[in-house]
Amino acid sequence: MKKFKVAIVGAGPAGYFTAQAFQNAQTADTLFFIDMLERLPTPWGLVRSGVAPDHPKIKFVSKVFEKIAKEPNFRLFANVELGKDVSLKDLRDQYDVVVLATGASKGRKLGIPGEELKNSLSAAEFVPWYNAHPDFVDVEVDLSSDTAVVIGAGNVAMDVARILAIDPTELNPTDVAEHALIKLKESNIRTVIICGRRGPEHAAFTAPELRDLPKLENTDVFIDLNQIQEAINHIEDREDVEKDLRNNLDAMKAIAR
Repeated sequence: MKKFKVAIVGAGPAGYFTAQAFQNAQTADTLFFIDMLERLPTPWGLVRSGVAPDHPKIKFVSKVFEKIAKEPNFRLFANVELGKDVSLKDLRDQYDVVVLATGASKGRKLGIPGEELKNSLSAAEFVPWYNAHPDFVDVEVDLSSDTAVVIGAGNVAMDVARILAIDPTELNPTDVAEHALIKLKESNIRTVIICGRRGPEHAAFTAPELRDLPKLENTDVFIDLNQIQEAINHIEDREDVEKDLRNNLDAMKAIAR
């Protein structure tokens, strides 16, 4: 019988699904003993700190992680930081396999004038700030202006826009960070502008995320109908268009004016 010791650095979705892959690959002749190392005191990574607090159903994937963690060949070591508490050499010396699943801890720079100015934040700072990630509790978020601009057209952009526009009292029953809830209740934001670098047909968000915006109390959503119709006309006769894209454009057209 072959036995392999596996170290996985990072207890986010990538780490857990890697552990699951090793567990599924086991046979009567091959066993994997998995140790997962996490810098923070709590696991689950972006499932905990990246999902919007008003969308708790998305966090149900944590049930899968709990099942993985209950397997007898799995151990989690929290509060262990690579490079501080243990070195990569140490792991390589003690394990047959080492998997780095730490994720991207910083947002990408856009390379545009002004992004270095105060109150210009990446989603990698703003999202964990309202989700109570311990590394981002002290991020300075100024909501005293009446306008916020969100650059990007994916689901994270939709989450950020929704959190800025939502009536903060709707977040009371959620697990939003207390410091963020206080700031949001004091917010002067009245207009949220979402900017995408390409046309509507290239938007990366999904239709359900978009449809959530008009459902917010005291919120109007404005989309240029001409732009949406132009995008629909552009793909109308194409046979290779994915269903999700058509759903997105239909959702945008229903909201547009």
